[in-house]
Amino acid sequence: MNNQIEEAVVCAATITSMLRWPPMGIEMDKIITYFLWFILYSFIGWLYETIICSIGQRHFVNRGFLNGPYCPIYGTGALLMILILGHLTNPVALFLLGAIVACVLEYLTSYGMEKLFHARWWDYSKRLLNINGRVCLLGAVVFGLFSVLLILMIHPVICGWVDAVPILYRRVLMVAIFAGFIVDTVSSVSGMVDFQKKLEEHAATLEKRKAITIGRLKDSSAYETIKNRRNILSEKLTRQQLRMIEAFPKLKLHRHNDLLVELRKNISQKRNQR
Repeated sequence: MNNQIEEAVVCAATITSMLRWPPMGIEMDKIITYFLWFILYSFIGWLYETIICSIGQRHFVNRGFLNGPYCPIYGTGALLMILILGHLTNPVALFLLGAIVACVLEYLTSYGMEKLFHARWWDYSKRLLNINGRVCLLGAVVFGLFSVLLILMIHPVICGWVDAVPILYRRVLMVAIFAGFIVDTVSSVSGMVDFQKKLEEHAATLEKRKAITIGRLKDSSAYETIKNRRNILSEKLTRQQLRMIEAFPKLKLHRHNDLLVELRKNISQKRNQR
């Protein structure tokens, strides 16, 4: 009991010390402001993506890799544009440089996520002037226009909102949101890893089914178990894993993508039956 009390005291002291930053020589308050900008623009990006995807699929879709209402790639892109292009006022320069910054970020994000999860999360191969299906002309134009709006119109308003919040409240917000963001990230990554593990197990079962003749299995319970696995796979997935499948309709796995396609059909059929 005493150890638990001591741990709670240490935890409270740590959080208190974080709220009392910055120490000498470190501009922690500026970092907190940048983080709040990042979260706000991540939310705006999530809102944009969710609306577009929901209209396309004709039902609400919680867009994004993470569970919460934010798309970090938008927050990262906006923050980069603010820090790199924030001093510019020429709309043409903002459009061109903003499009370049956004395309570089999107390309690197697509490449990094593919290497990490062995999957393509989006594919622009069928769109005009694409580069390896990771970025395309339409995306560059959209993000170029967004860069102009961001620097000249949106960010001054956002900056005013954040600056109007007392610094102590900003620190509390940063600690709370950052903690939730980390938990969400860990949960989403582990959920994707677990999803791929379930697909591997499912594929192994199907291989077993192919290896044994149907005639030998017809009288056994194993046959029925293996036969029904296509229907019960979706029932074994968590809500987060099902959400991720819907959030990325063009997700392609390097391994067992045929199972993912079949799983999508099964989920769609169940939704239509409701």
